[in-house]
Amino acid sequence: MGETKRRQSPHVLFILAILILLASVLTWLVPAGSYDRVFDVASGQTVVVPGSYVSAAPTPVSPWRLPLLLFEALSTGSAPQTMCFVLLLGGSFEIILESGALAALSAWVVRRLRGRPAWLVSAFVGVFSVFGFTMGLTTASIVFLPLGIAAAKSLGYDARTGMAMVMLGTNAGFAAGVYNPFSVGVAQTIAELPLYSGAWLRWLLLAVLTAVTSAYILRKAGRPALSGAAAPLPPQPSLTLRQALVLTLFFIALVLVVWGVGTRGWRTPEIAAVFLVLGLISGGAAGFGPNQICALEIAGCKKLVGGALTIGMAAALRLVLVQGGILDSIVYGLLLLVEGLPRWTQLLGMFYTNALLDLLITSGSGHAAVAMPLMVPLADALSLSRQSAVLAFQLGDGLVNLVSPISNTLVSCLALAEISYPKWLNYFLPLVGIYLLIGTAFMLLAGAVGY
Repeated sequence: MGETKRRQSPHVLFILAILILLASVLTWLVPAGSYDRVFDVASGQTVVVPGSYVSAAPTPVSPWRLPLLLFEALSTGSAPQTMCFVLLLGGSFEIILESGALAALSAWVVRRLRGRPAWLVSAFVGVFSVFGFTMGLTTASIVFLPLGIAAAKSLGYDARTGMAMVMLGTNAGFAAGVYNPFSVGVAQTIAELPLYSGAWLRWLLLAVLTAVTSAYILRKAGRPALSGAAAPLPPQPSLTLRQALVLTLFFIALVLVVWGVGTRGWRTPEIAAVFLVLGLISGGAAGFGPNQICALEIAGCKKLVGGALTIGMAAALRLVLVQGGILDSIVYGLLLLVEGLPRWTQLLGMFYTNALLDLLITSGSGHAAVAMPLMVPLADALSLSRQSAVLAFQLGDGLVNLVSPISNTLVSCLALAEISYPKWLNYFLPLVGIYLLIGTAFMLLAGAVGY
């Protein structure tokens, strides 16, 4: 019993609590400072003003204030919206899963792709990379997670593999950012470059990232339990008329979300509304009564309460850094380090600096609004191209996006997949190392060809 307890991974809430305490300590040690900020009409973002950093009076956050800041993070800002989104999504998917529709669809996939798991993994990574590099669809990709997990489990893989097929596929596309409006689009607008210029290198990057990601997922997944010519298939549930109707409603909702995000600028509230309605209608289509639908909604929400609290804790961590006046100081210090690097390493310094910043600022457009106004004059002063500065931001922002415990997308997916944060790090960190090598190679290529 004692040995089992020693082997248990620390809960993500405990990890975040330690990080919040550490952030509180840093507010007493790191000098406070801030940049001026203005609204930039062209990019639609509130951006920092280059050269405006000034030291400020210290505003350290005392440990006894942390519970108050946690409540503030849970009740104000963007975190409550995301928390409600996750809970509503959990309730709706509980209804859809209870109908058996996804299990029947997954059985059909197994029959079609039996013995060819590489096709399934590559197809998922490729399709979801399109969502990432065209629409920057990261948070919204959470809605596809149950489909990926069900498909992976039907082939004998675990839930982590199904989660990776969706999340890492989307993230590979987001990092390549060929036409990503939330990272490359905002960054190039701030840098005053033609929108989506320099796409040839990003297309090459996309090909490399999707191939490497697919190969990594397959290698980590190992041999599926259902592979091999002699392996018997498990009992295959047949698709009933009601299940077919639920699947039809599900895919209509997915198409509607993709259309809304891509053409109407939908955000979390609109997507949550679509899936709330989907869950209720799907319950009726599956033949569930009103009481059963309500009970399933509550059961789905219960499963994701931990994930919702994780989102609130992550928001509290950033709030401590902001109220302590040290977030801008950290940004300023990192850029000073880049400026002092030898000439041939400065582009790499920009890349690694943005990778570090992404651990604190996980929103692509938010990261661009902070980093790009500072990196553009820095690139000009160092005689580096602005296009390369955008690439450094883009790679730093995208390649390590799914490491930070304050990423709403990550913690929501972990909650839905019922995977602990330490287990995810154990799975993902080797790929991050590979990604950083790829990013380094592309930054050197950009410098060599005058990108």
